[in-house]
Amino acid sequence: MNARTSLIRLAERRAQLQQRASAERESLAAVMARSDEAALLLQRLRRMIDELRNRPWIVAGGVALLVALRPKRALGWLLKGWSAWRMYRGAQRWWKRFAGRNLDAA
Repeated sequence: MNARTSLIRLAERRAQLQQRASAERESLAAVMARSDEAALLLQRLRRMIDELRNRPWIVAGGVALLVALRPKRALGWLLKGWSAWRMYRGAQRWWKRFAGRNLDAA
């Protein structure tokens, strides 16, 4: 194999790598665009939750309206919400215990 053949192979390999890098950049850009949209949605949701925490009367009014209009449905939602809250708190305790073990082991 002479130097010219070696240079041609290197140039071909470089072109292949450039094409592959370009395809990977496009793929990564698509993934990042989706994750950016999700991050924006989460930011909006967080702002809404913060706003509701600052104005609890809005939540109380909504609950009162729900109870007044649909008392049976409100009771069902209350039970589901309580169950979800208990599951969340249990998961939170489990997570703290799990994370504590990993931190001690490291």
